[in-house]
Amino acid sequence: MKRFICLMLVLTLAVCSLTAASAEGRTAPEDKKRYTTNDQIGHETLYRTYDKKFYDAPSEQPGTVVSLEYESNVYGETAVHRANVYLPFGYEEEGTERYPVLYFFHGTNETPDSFIGDDKAKNAVDNMIEVGVAVPFIMVFPTYYYDYGNRALNVASFVREVREELMPAVEGRYRTYALTPDAEGFAASRKYRAFAGYSRGGRMTWEMFGTMRDWAYWYLPMSGGYSNPEENPVPDHQLERLSQGVAAQPDCDWFLYVSCGGKRDNAMDMVNALVNGALKDTEHFSYGLNPGENNIFYCLSQELHQTLIGRFYLYNAFCDVLWRE
Repeated sequence: MKRFICLMLVLTLAVCSLTAASAEGRTAPEDKKRYTTNDQIGHETLYRTYDKKFYDAPSEQPGTVVSLEYESNVYGETAVHRANVYLPFGYEEEGTERYPVLYFFHGTNETPDSFIGDDKAKNAVDNMIEVGVAVPFIMVFPTYYYDYGNRALNVASFVREVREELMPAVEGRYRTYALTPDAEGFAASRKYRAFAGYSRGGRMTWEMFGTMRDWAYWYLPMSGGYSNPEENPVPDHQLERLSQGVAAQPDCDWFLYVSCGGKRDNAMDMVNALVNGALKDTEHFSYGLNPGENNIFYCLSQELHQTLIGRFYLYNAFCDVLWRE
């Protein structure tokens, strides 16, 4: 009888322990590895690999992905465009909480579904928010192809589409930090807005850096150089374009979190050249992870060139700087 009572006591304590752990929520596992090097840019880079078994698995607090249609007129005729919008777990239609927003651009021949439509990427975002690696945020996935059948794009017009049509449609519909979906509201909330993209999407992120700093502070170009996306390979004048981009909005500060893979990433040479070129411009660029004092950092991995690698770079950006107090 005593043995039975003891056994029941042990089981009860175990259940209570598990319940308490569940009530406290899951915790983030430690990084698998951290890679640092200073042989590419003369400054120490940092890349941490996360626990794929944890982050790529379904989260206990999944966000939702919805489709948003909006009207576009910047390409010469009226058209209905579509973007995917990720809303974090707990987002309430009639709520009052406001959220930072990140606009993410896909790679060549991809669509707004390519990244967030993959379970690994969606789960990674869900889990990062659930365990506190990332603050709850809204993520938007448009396309720069105004005619997808012909893979037609117009960079200047796409910038206008983002400014004049996409952002007002998204931030007039969902609760970002923009109190009003107009120039005044976007300027006042710029510290809570980021642009990111992979490969050609990374190249488009550089375009946003050169034109959107009045409305956004954070830029996360991944495995892409600063060139006209129509040009292939990337021209030698990307440093000239960077200089022009900086000069275009001289009164706006920023933070660039640049990321790229290693020798298996075909963008490595051009991204290394771009970061090295930026760091020679000590008048405008300061290297480090302290926003306010620094405005550029390089996350250099040993990964290959594939869009889903973007989830690793998002993880690193959130761990290091993005929307951290």
